[in-house]
Amino acid sequence: MSDPFDRLGTLEAHIWARLAEGAADARDPFRFVTLATIGADGPEARTVGLRRADRAAREVEVHSDLRTAKVRALEGDPRAEILCWGAAVQLQVRLRVRVTFLPADPDRWARVPDEARLNYGTDPAPGTAIPAPETLRRTPDIARFVALLGRVERIDVVSLAHDPHRRAIFAPEGRWVAP
Repeated sequence: MSDPFDRLGTLEAHIWARLAEGAADARDPFRFVTLATIGADGPEARTVGLRRADRAAREVEVHSDLRTAKVRALEGDPRAEILCWGAAVQLQVRLRVRVTFLPADPDRWARVPDEARLNYGTDPAPGTAIPAPETLRRTPDIARFVALLGRVERIDVVSLAHDPHRRAIFAPEGRWVAP
Protein backbone atom coordinates (compact mmCIF):
# COMPACT_ATOMS: atom_id res chain seq x y z
CA MET A 1 0.00 0.00 0.00
CA SER A 2 1.39 3.40 -0.93
CA ASP A 3 1.87 6.15 1.62
CA PRO A 4 -0.76 8.90 1.18
CA PHE A 5 1.83 11.41 2.39
CA ASP A 6 3.95 10.82 -0.73
CA ARG A 7 1.83 13.08 -2.99
CA LEU A 8 -0.48 16.03 -2.32
CA GLY A 9 -3.32 14.76 -4.55
CA THR A 10 -3.26 11.35 -2.92
CA LEU A 11 -3.15 12.92 0.52
CA GLU A 12 -6.17 15.15 -0.05
CA ALA A 13 -8.21 12.19 -1.35
CA HIS A 14 -7.09 10.15 1.68
CA ILE A 15 -8.18 12.86 4.13
CA TRP A 16 -11.65 13.16 2.57
CA ALA A 17 -11.99 9.37 2.63
CA ARG A 18 -11.06 9.35 6.33
CA LEU A 19 -13.65 12.05 7.03
CA ALA A 20 -16.31 10.07 5.16
CA GLU A 21 -15.40 6.95 7.17
CA GLY A 22 -15.76 8.92 10.39
CA ALA A 23 -19.19 10.16 9.38
CA ALA A 24 -20.32 6.64 8.44
CA ASP A 25 -18.83 4.56 11.26
CA ALA A 26 -19.44 5.39 14.93
CA ARG A 27 -16.30 3.40 15.89
CA ASP A 28 -13.97 5.37 13.60
CA PRO A 29 -11.59 7.79 15.36
CA PHE A 30 -12.79 10.59 13.08
CA ARG A 31 -16.43 10.15 14.20
CA PHE A 32 -16.11 12.25 17.34
CA VAL A 33 -14.22 15.44 16.59
CA THR A 34 -13.49 18.69 18.40
CA LEU A 35 -15.39 21.78 17.25
CA ALA A 36 -13.78 25.07 18.29
CA THR A 37 -15.62 28.39 18.15
CA ILE A 38 -15.25 31.89 19.54
CA GLY A 39 -17.94 32.62 22.11
CA ALA A 40 -18.77 35.73 24.10
CA ASP A 41 -16.13 34.79 26.70
CA GLY A 42 -13.46 33.66 24.23
CA PRO A 43 -12.43 30.32 22.70
CA GLU A 44 -14.68 27.31 23.28
CA ALA A 45 -14.11 23.70 22.24
CA ARG A 46 -16.34 20.68 22.52
CA THR A 47 -16.71 17.17 21.09
CA VAL A 48 -19.34 16.64 18.40
CA GLY A 49 -20.25 13.77 16.10
CA LEU A 50 -19.25 14.10 12.46
CA ARG A 51 -22.40 13.24 10.49
CA ARG A 52 -21.43 13.90 6.86
CA ALA A 53 -18.37 14.70 4.74
CA ASP A 54 -18.67 15.64 1.07
CA ARG A 55 -15.43 16.18 -0.82
CA ALA A 56 -17.07 17.49 -4.01
CA ALA A 57 -18.95 20.18 -2.08
CA ARG A 58 -16.08 20.68 0.44
CA GLU A 59 -18.58 20.33 3.29
CA VAL A 60 -18.81 18.61 6.63
CA GLU A 61 -21.88 18.42 8.86
CA VAL A 62 -22.47 18.09 12.58
CA HIS A 63 -25.71 18.37 14.54
CA SER A 64 -26.73 20.36 17.59
CA ASP A 65 -29.52 21.43 19.87
CA LEU A 66 -30.45 24.99 18.80
CA ARG A 67 -30.19 26.21 22.39
CA THR A 68 -26.48 25.42 22.90
CA ALA A 69 -23.60 27.81 23.45
CA LYS A 70 -21.97 26.58 20.22
CA VAL A 71 -24.97 27.75 18.21
CA ARG A 72 -24.91 31.14 19.95
CA ALA A 73 -21.17 31.42 19.27
CA LEU A 74 -21.63 30.56 15.59
CA GLU A 75 -24.47 33.06 15.26
CA GLY A 76 -21.99 35.72 16.38
CA ASP A 77 -19.06 34.45 14.32
CA PRO A 78 -19.58 31.64 11.79
CA ARG A 79 -15.89 30.78 11.65
CA ALA A 80 -14.90 27.55 13.38
CA GLU A 81 -12.30 24.84 13.34
CA ILE A 82 -12.80 21.09 13.53
CA LEU A 83 -9.98 18.94 14.90
CA CYS A 84 -9.76 15.24 14.05
CA TRP A 85 -7.18 12.99 15.71
CA GLY A 86 -6.31 9.43 14.73
CA ALA A 87 -4.14 8.17 17.57
CA ALA A 88 -3.34 4.78 16.05
CA VAL A 89 -1.86 6.36 12.91
CA GLN A 90 -0.70 9.61 14.55
CA LEU A 91 -2.74 11.75 12.14
CA GLN A 92 -4.04 15.23 12.94
CA VAL A 93 -6.47 16.99 10.62
CA ARG A 94 -7.75 20.52 11.19
CA LEU A 95 -10.60 21.85 9.09
CA ARG A 96 -11.17 25.59 9.00
CA VAL A 97 -14.86 26.00 8.24
CA ARG A 98 -17.51 28.67 7.83
CA VAL A 99 -20.74 27.40 9.35
CA THR A 100 -24.28 27.91 8.14
CA PHE A 101 -27.40 26.57 9.81
CA LEU A 102 -29.69 24.10 8.11
CA PRO A 103 -33.08 24.27 9.85
CA ALA A 104 -34.61 21.00 10.90
CA ASP A 105 -36.43 19.18 8.17
CA PRO A 106 -38.31 15.89 8.44
CA ASP A 107 -35.99 14.06 6.01
CA ARG A 108 -32.81 14.93 7.93
CA TRP A 109 -34.51 14.27 11.29
CA ALA A 110 -35.63 10.83 10.04
CA ARG A 111 -31.96 9.88 9.43
CA VAL A 112 -30.98 10.70 13.02
CA PRO A 113 -30.99 7.48 15.09
CA ASP A 114 -33.50 7.42 17.94
CA GLU A 115 -30.77 7.31 20.60
CA ALA A 116 -29.04 10.34 19.04
CA ARG A 117 -32.31 12.30 18.91
CA LEU A 118 -32.30 12.33 22.71
CA ASN A 119 -29.50 14.90 22.51
CA TYR A 120 -31.74 17.43 20.76
CA GLY A 121 -34.18 18.41 23.42
CA THR A 122 -32.99 18.22 26.99
CA ASP A 123 -35.08 19.96 29.62
CA PRO A 124 -33.91 22.37 30.80
CA ALA A 125 -31.82 23.79 27.95
CA PRO A 126 -28.12 22.84 27.70
CA GLY A 127 -25.98 24.83 30.12
CA THR A 128 -28.82 25.54 32.56
CA ALA A 129 -28.03 24.90 36.22
CA ILE A 130 -29.85 21.86 37.65
CA PRO A 131 -30.09 20.63 41.26
CA ALA A 132 -28.93 17.10 40.40
CA PRO A 133 -28.16 15.04 37.26
CA GLU A 134 -31.31 12.92 37.62
CA THR A 135 -33.53 15.99 37.28
CA LEU A 136 -32.62 16.30 33.59
CA ARG A 137 -35.31 15.16 31.16
CA ARG A 138 -34.66 14.21 27.55
CA THR A 139 -37.50 15.20 25.27
CA PRO A 140 -36.39 14.99 21.62
CA ASP A 141 -37.96 17.68 19.48
CA ILE A 142 -37.29 18.43 15.82
CA ALA A 143 -37.84 22.13 16.60
CA ARG A 144 -34.70 22.07 18.77
CA PHE A 145 -32.53 20.32 16.16
CA VAL A 146 -30.18 22.04 13.74
CA ALA A 147 -27.59 20.78 11.31
CA LEU A 148 -24.38 22.82 11.26
CA LEU A 149 -22.97 22.81 7.75
CA GLY A 150 -19.27 23.61 7.63
CA ARG A 151 -17.92 24.78 4.29
CA VAL A 152 -14.27 23.74 4.39
CA GLU A 153 -12.00 26.67 3.55
CA ARG A 154 -8.72 25.10 4.63
CA ILE A 155 -7.40 21.67 5.59
CA ASP A 156 -4.21 21.42 7.66
CA VAL A 157 -2.95 17.84 7.98
CA VAL A 158 0.03 16.58 9.99
CA SER A 159 1.48 13.10 10.24
CA LEU A 160 3.40 12.50 13.44
CA ALA A 161 4.10 8.93 12.28
CA HIS A 162 6.70 10.14 9.77
CA ASP A 163 10.25 11.06 10.76
CA PRO A 164 10.52 13.91 10.17
CA HIS A 165 6.84 14.77 10.57
CA ARG A 166 4.97 15.72 7.39
CA ARG A 167 2.47 18.52 6.97
CA ALA A 168 0.36 19.87 4.13
CA ILE A 169 -2.23 22.60 3.77
CA PHE A 170 -5.08 22.58 1.24
CA ALA A 171 -6.70 26.01 0.84
CA PRO A 172 -8.09 24.79 -1.58
CA GLU A 173 -4.93 23.91 -3.56
CA GLY A 174 -2.32 21.91 -1.67
CA ARG A 175 1.18 22.76 -0.61
CA TRP A 176 3.74 21.18 1.69
CA VAL A 177 4.70 23.20 4.76
CA ALA A 178 7.14 22.64 7.59
CA PRO A 179 5.49 20.82 10.48
